[in-house]
This record gives sequence, structure tokens and C-alpha cells, in this order.
Amino acid sequence: MQLSLTPFLLAVQIGFLFMLAWRCLQAAPQPNATAAVHAHLGWIALYGVVTSILGARGIFVRDDLMAWLPGLWLQIITVAVCVVPVLLFAPLRGGLRRVFDATPWHWLAYFHALRIAALGTAYKTYTGEFPAYFEYLVGIPDLLFGLSALWIAGRAKRGTLTARGFLMWNLVGALVIVPAAPILLQLGLPGPLQVFTGPPDARAVFTYPMSIAPMIGVPLFVLVNLWAVWRLWERRREALAGITR
Repeated sequence: MQLSLTPFLLAVQIGFLFMLAWRCLQAAPQPNATAAVHAHLGWIALYGVVTSILGARGIFVRDDLMAWLPGLWLQIITVAVCVVPVLLFAPLRGGLRRVFDATPWHWLAYFHALRIAALGTAYKTYTGEFPAYFEYLVGIPDLLFGLSALWIAGRAKRGTLTARGFLMWNLVGALVIVPAAPILLQLGLPGPLQVFTGPPDARAVFTYPMSIAPMIGVPLFVLVNLWAVWRLWERRREALAGITR
């Protein structure tokens, strides 16, 4: 088994989100919201364990799976697992609003600074263990976004970052990955849509422990981006509605 920081990165991501929830909801507890947020984070953590086990067993790189174009839909399962409960349960949405509103923006920026871990795939590309096309088109932009998080965190701490600026930065963070990454992954996997055939192909991305990144780690970064966009957009609309009353 390869030595990788990916499992530790996932543990830091989930631990950070649990910490945000605990900090906010302990300060002003609301039983329904607290239970909903903690249950949701527990569900995501369980999903991370399950997908890690499946990755370790080689499920995501099986030859019989390749014909089903897995690069296009495997990560959609992760998004559904994380987003559908938010759409269904009002207490969960309320809890997520409260956690975001109570969290300093620079903390969220530092969370995205963890994307600097993309240096690992840059090194693997250099050693011929990771598909170069994917690194150039997704990995390097993701790394640059992680570096920009340090600058954004500094601006947020100084109070010079506007809500609109933070919203747009988070939107860029999501667009670095979606929709390019799933499409590019599929273009590098064996099957009818394969374009990038040079070794190593995109199966390297779905090989454990690297599989943790596309199956849960990277989607978590994108979902935290979208959480910020959603809540900042809501607050903007609420402010505009208050002005027009």
C-alpha cells in the first residue's frame, strides 16, 4: 500500500467541520439543529469510511465498471449523499445557517488552504505516477486556489474582504473542480470516451489511497465552497429585501 497523506487530510477536513459545529451549537444550543448537523456530519464521515474501504478493495478501478463511464457519476453519488439531507430537513438547513454565520471567514479560508496538498499530485506527476493532463488542467488550478486562500484569509482578518468578494472567491473554488474534473476524469478512463490514453491513465486517480480524494475529499472542498455561496447569497437577498420594505 502506498504511503499517502490523503486519509489524514480527510480526517482533518471532517474534524474541522465537527469543530465548527460544536463551537457554534454549544454556544447557543438548539436541540433539533444541533442533532441534525451532528448527524449529518456523522453520515458524511461514515460515507468517507465506506468509500475508503471500497477504494482499498479496488472497486473503483474494476474493468467491468469502466464501460459504465464512472468518471461522470461516481462523484455525483457523494454530492447526493451530502446535499439531499440538506434539501429534505429544515432543522439541518437552519443549523448550517447558524454554523456559517458564527464562523469567521478566515477560518473557512484556511480550510481551503488545505488544497495546497495538491502538491502531492504534482510530485506524483513528476515521478510518472499521476496523469499529467489531469494535473495541468485540474490539479494546478486547485493548488493555486489553495494558495489564494492564504491571501483571502489575511484580507478577512483585516476586515477588508467584502461579502461579495468572499462569495465570488468561493464560487471560483467550486468552478475549479466542477464541471471540469468529472469530464476530464472520464476522458482518461478506458471506455468509449477515452481521449487521454498515455500511461498512467485516470485510473490512478481512483486507485487507493488516492481514491479518497475524488470520492470524498475534493467534493467536501467544493461543498464547503457552495455552502458559503448559498448562505452569503441568502444574506444578500435578505438585506436587499429589508432595504425595499
